[in-house]
Amino acid sequence: MSREPYFFLSYARRDDPEDAFVSRFYEDLVNELRRLEVDCSGQMSFLDVQRLSLGDDWERRLGREVGRCRALVALCSPAYTHSLYCGKEWAAFRSRVDHYRAQTTIDVPALIPVVWTPPRGAWPEEIARLHYAEPEMGTGYLEHGLMGLLRTDPRAYRRALKVIAERVQHVAELFRLPVVDDLDLATVRSPFPDLSTATSAERSTPHVRLFVAAGVSESLPVGRRRPEYYGRSPLDWAPYHPPAVPTLANRAQRVILDEDCVSSVEVVGRDLGERLDEAMGNNQPSVLLVDAWAACGDPYREALSAYDRQNHPHAGVLVPCDEADDESEAEELWAELHEVFPRNWLRRNDLYDRLFQIRVDRRHFDAQLAVMVTVAQSRLMKKAQPRRLPAGPLAPPMPGLMVPAPLPPADAERHDPPGPAEGSGHDDD
Repeated sequence: MSREPYFFLSYARRDDPEDAFVSRFYEDLVNELRRLEVDCSGQMSFLDVQRLSLGDDWERRLGREVGRCRALVALCSPAYTHSLYCGKEWAAFRSRVDHYRAQTTIDVPALIPVVWTPPRGAWPEEIARLHYAEPEMGTGYLEHGLMGLLRTDPRAYRRALKVIAERVQHVAELFRLPVVDDLDLATVRSPFPDLSTATSAERSTPHVRLFVAAGVSESLPVGRRRPEYYGRSPLDWAPYHPPAVPTLANRAQRVILDEDCVSSVEVVGRDLGERLDEAMGNNQPSVLLVDAWAACGDPYREALSAYDRQNHPHAGVLVPCDEADDESEAEELWAELHEVFPRNWLRRNDLYDRLFQIRVDRRHFDAQLAVMVTVAQSRLMKKAQPRRLPAGPLAPPMPGLMVPAPLPPADAERHDPPGPAEGSGHDDD
């Protein structure tokens, strides 16, 4: 008998590059189901879930998991609706639900959307038409998403987790959807319009490169005493506490998605200049998200100082500062940051040059970043190399337009055409 997963977790890896929050939720959900006396013996460990995307047959293995699971838990976010394979997993599982309804007239709520990070606007219709919240999950769940609650409000997170586990248990125990062992995700179309209906030419979405220079909780920057702003990785940095979105990188990616762009996140390294040049060559604007504390010491100071000495007109620097962070009010900190960026410091917070913004508070972060991306993109477009069309046959000559001269009157005297006056010839000497 083939293994039958109790649930399949569908999520966008761009939301949580190191899978720290997703793995925590996955394990918590399995433990909550066990508390409800559910047999989760068919469930993989999260490490195995991560490995699904590795190897040559990952697409087939994903299809097999989606085709066998009893429920699908979708961690919905702006990145999720922009992910081709998240859309494929959603559509493939929905087809099993639709098939069951056609056979039994029962609409099984086994496709379970979870608000992981909320969009700034409305959800796509495919998500909005489903029931994705319960009153007991609280308003914070809809405002900040489960990923936000996981980091900022453990009690609210546990309440929402309990509701999700009970719903998974309900559909998994009462219903058995038809199993599809040979489900081929390559043939499935995403239901989200951004990726399912666009042609390859239409999907040439601008790509923004994000670079993060921030500390970590295990080794705080020199002089820093507030570990709550940091995590295990620089990508876990959350300078606004409590954060509405778990990490600053995640919040930045949401802003960029709302600007109809896609993004990638990297940690600043010694090769920062090379990577910025590479981005410029690919017509990709870049933004450096810089922790003022970490920028002043190792391992970032050398790379950021080199950036300041070089010319990168397509890249911006944004330095957040939480108004509730009393440590960051010290003028000595900003004087030292001035020494890291002496050239760019001259244009700090310039209304006419938005690519170097310091002490950006939480209320202005989204707007400042959106403007920065727009300005950097505009500068790139001015310098972008035009793409030449391939050579083709010469165009035929344009037809001449012959206008007949008017006929002289019948009684007009004939005159010789005027010639050059005597002595008016050209003097070659």
